[in-house]
Amino acid sequence: MKSQLVKPKKTKYAMDIFSVKYLPTTLFSLKDSNSTNSGAKALFLPSPYAIKMAVLNQAITMGGELEDLQKRKSKAFQWIRDAEINFYIEEGSFFVVNNSFVKILKPSRSGTGFGRTVSFREYLFLSKPLEIIFKADNEDAVEYLKRYLHNINYFGKRGCFFQFLEYPDTPKEANVKPFKAESGLFGVLQEYDDFDDKATFENVSNYSSKSAKRKKSVLVLPLQSVGSSKSFSCFRS
Repeated sequence: MKSQLVKPKKTKYAMDIFSVKYLPTTLFSLKDSNSTNSGAKALFLPSPYAIKMAVLNQAITMGGELEDLQKRKSKAFQWIRDAEINFYIEEGSFFVVNNSFVKILKPSRSGTGFGRTVSFREYLFLSKPLEIIFKADNEDAVEYLKRYLHNINYFGKRGCFFQFLEYPDTPKEANVKPFKAESGLFGVLQEYDDFDDKATFENVSNYSSKSAKRKKSVLVLPLQSVGSSKSFSCFRS
């Protein structure tokens, strides 16, 4: 009996999973979406929502794709919205959180102008590159996302700069996991938001009257506290 050669199947991993590495070059600050303007705890990582908004910004400002993204069934918007985002934190990474009070402007209670007030903010120093892992629907989606990801230079607040490093040949396995009580994982728990599965461009546009559609998940970051004082906290992976 002649042996038959079986062609290896194309794995989904090889087809639609890739990662991108960024090096934080300034302090990072992105407040939890549930926090108030006057008192804001910071997330340790850019949220999937913030990352997708950064891709949208590049697609509009550099790609000139505003009209296409606004279409009701825009493939480009769906590729961004439906991408699954995970994270890999390098072993030995330090996350140093600086507690600060800053002056901000807020609308006056009288309804005219702005008044000054004091607000609590946290700013983070990340010591090593961050690898962001994407799972896309197909190869076209991968190609589209890669067209803009290397042009992104900040996440969160303006001035929170990240430097693109590379698209690794082999993505790391994510070590930031969704929280499950039965998993027994230890680390820092934080709630992150993402685009809702049914969100449209109007639901994420700042210039639309439609309300934002977000989905939330609690993630476990593989970090442990190694020191703290009244002005800072230090965590290590």
